[in-house]
Amino acid sequence: SNAAVMGSPLVFLATAALGYSATGPMSRGAARSAYVSRATPAMKLTTNWLDYSFGLQDPQFDVPGAPAPDAPPEHFEITPEQVETLKRDGVVHIKGVLTPEWLDYMRRTTEYQIKNPHMWASPGVVSGLYDYIQRNVWSTNSAFAKFFYHSPLGSIMAQLGETDEIRISTDLLMVNPNKGFKWHQDNQNGPVDHYNSLRFWVTMDDTPPDHGAPVYLRYSQNNKCVGDDKVFVDLTEGDLPEYDELLEFRPKAGDMLVWHSRSIHKIDGPENQDWGNRLRRVLGGTVIVGKAPYMGEGKALFSDLGAHDFKNGDILEGELFPRIYPSSLAHERQARERGECTRTVEGVMRLMSNMWASMGEMASFTNVVNPTKAKEAIAAQPQADEAAQPAAEVAAAAEPAGSRR
Repeated sequence: SNAAVMGSPLVFLATAALGYSATGPMSRGAARSAYVSRATPAMKLTTNWLDYSFGLQDPQFDVPGAPAPDAPPEHFEITPEQVETLKRDGVVHIKGVLTPEWLDYMRRTTEYQIKNPHMWASPGVVSGLYDYIQRNVWSTNSAFAKFFYHSPLGSIMAQLGETDEIRISTDLLMVNPNKGFKWHQDNQNGPVDHYNSLRFWVTMDDTPPDHGAPVYLRYSQNNKCVGDDKVFVDLTEGDLPEYDELLEFRPKAGDMLVWHSRSIHKIDGPENQDWGNRLRRVLGGTVIVGKAPYMGEGKALFSDLGAHDFKNGDILEGELFPRIYPSSLAHERQARERGECTRTVEGVMRLMSNMWASMGEMASFTNVVNPTKAKEAIAAQPQADEAAQPAAEVAAAAEPAGSRR
């Protein structure tokens, strides 16, 4: 039964990987031409695996500006003040990143994805933490891939990172965070360390007036007490009490937040944990800044399930971590189109073995999404962040379906 599959995270992961592989025994999903579609977007998606797609998806939407495949991303001017703000505060709000055309493109692409759910959305759906959540949509949905290739995102990240090369480490499509995550630092950033990466968050909707505002501890990227593998944090411990200035942002549709992955932050969800008829659609993720080393050995990374032989210290490059600035590369785009950037059995087996080496990290994820433990740890803290989306996904995939909170 579906519940039985979801009840065992290792069985679920192996099954999903086989189904996702272009050559796996469940590859019939990849060949389906009629994905599940509904007359209206259904936010509360079914957890029946028969309703999900396993393969590559192509909405065939026109890209704004009709760029050539090798064209660089659109330029968006970043000021020296914005670069300095990111360095100093650990986060910066960039307004008006998406033109009306790009905003419409992203909303239609997200609606398509919701109507045609992918197998790799199912862990988050099972958890109830989001109405829809899917990692690495660039690798499965061509419209999201083209957003990375041609939107202003690559230009913005290159300028803020002061680099001449930007690659995707991981992304996460998030629709309607129903539950909060307390204060945390991001951890599921892919096989790149905190100091060679930047986090991003592009919203397709205005922030509601009474919840959903991202809140950061100013300067907290400089803290000395939160380990690199930690997610959930206690603001009373170590030197965190020194970072007592809060920065609250209320981004509007088309705006973008960029932050250092060690910056401590949260987002309060709706009080009743239900967005009703409202939408909060966000594409977030992590980019690799410059020529960064692979740092994934021994880590349980849901964003690193491709087939490769990277060792710690190897330069992160190639089709699994595609370049988006100064432009995408034809051979990397073609590899994605052939389905070579997907989850694989090899990658899932690597993840399983690394879970044992990352038990502390997994326990920290459990604290993030467990309201009871979080309340015991920090009684005074409100709900919290959805910008820790990756933490939600990992915890969701690791818990039995019957233990939803």
